[in-house]
Amino acid sequence: QVPVCFSSYSVSWAPAMSNRYQIDQRAALFGARGPRPRPAPDADRSSTSCALEQQNDEQLDDLESRIHTLRQISEDINSEVSDSNKLLGGMDSQFDKARGMLKGTMGRLNVMVQQGGPKRLCHLVAAVVVIFLLMWLVSRQLHPAGLTLSEAASEPSSDT
Repeated sequence: QVPVCFSSYSVSWAPAMSNRYQIDQRAALFGARGPRPRPAPDADRSSTSCALEQQNDEQLDDLESRIHTLRQISEDINSEVSDSNKLLGGMDSQFDKARGMLKGTMGRLNVMVQQGGPKRLCHLVAAVVVIFLLMWLVSRQLHPAGLTLSEAASEPSSDT
């Protein structure tokens, strides 16, 4: 009997722990429900522990490969997020430039409308309507019967 010491208390449970596999702990706590299993001989115990060690090693290898896969995925996500942030930063600066250009154009348009009066405004509206109609007619020529631009380009012409 070897006493095991914890701080100032002396506990002697080492002999009870050595035969813990020989006693059915569940049956001792809850009562036996059937025939008690016999304790395994030492040879069976060592082969069982060896098999358990092998299973643990296999599971550790599997866990290691999954951790490696998760790490690779997280690194890919990190690079994708970095690229997306760079793209968004570039888009933000492009939108700022477009906003500045549009603001300048609107300012010049307001000055033109204020200086020219209603006659110039009518000319401007007429020019916008004419440009819109021209674009509509060109799109009708390119897209006969609802064809897309790629279908219209690949369709042979009937002029020959």
